Amino acid sequence: MQLESPKLHTQVNLDAFNAQLEKEYTRIFAESPEYAYAANRTTPAALARKMTLGLDAGSANKDGEGIARTCNYFGIPHTYKAIRAFLTAQ
Repeated sequence: MQLESPKLHTQVNLDAFNAQLEKEYTRIFAESPEYAYAANRTTPAALARKMTLGLDAGSANKDGEGIARTCNYFGIPHTYKAIRAFLTAQ
């Protein structure tokens, strides 16, 4: 799935991050009552897209469980700097 992004970089990592984040949100929505509100308002795919593009643009909060799990999956530090470097890698 190609995500719309205003930046002129390769989208390989952006797409991979989005796909993994969607999987994590699917698990979290099913397992965690803390995400019940989000689960009633959006889908894992829509939330993953919003968060991935927000992280890429520097406007999303990285502190949620889905972002932490996704960072762990890719072996990147759970910091804005590391996430943005991964998303924009050539």
